[in-house]
Amino acid sequence: MNNLLAIDYGERYLGLAVRTTKTSIPIPVDVIDKKKTDPQKQIDTFMQNYSIDKIIVGYPIGMNNSKNRMTDLVDEFINYLQKYNISIHKVDERFSSDIYETNGKERIDDLSALQLLETYIRTNEK
Repeated sequence: MNNLLAIDYGERYLGLAVRTTKTSIPIPVDVIDKKKTDPQKQIDTFMQNYSIDKIIVGYPIGMNNSKNRMTDLVDEFINYLQKYNISIHKVDERFSSDIYETNGKERIDDLSALQLLETYIRTNEK
């Protein structure tokens, strides 16, 4: 079992979820507001604190399986993540934010990252 970090990438917010060998249960851990904090510094901290072995990133694909503006932004973000020199996996994120209900005021990006992480585990760790 690996220590996994899942990231739901957005233009302003990043949702993070982890699964570690200690707990073995995926948990949502943070929502990063890029206007209020440096996301690179935050990700560095999570990488170190949780000894991450693999990164899972939500990949925005259009309903017709085509790339879009967000896909290009996520591709740039994935290029940045390659500095960690560990395996990076893309997970189709269509509908990941639609699974949880919200009152519109609270951020659920960490729950979306949790859904991505659970999808990755379900399809890759049998």
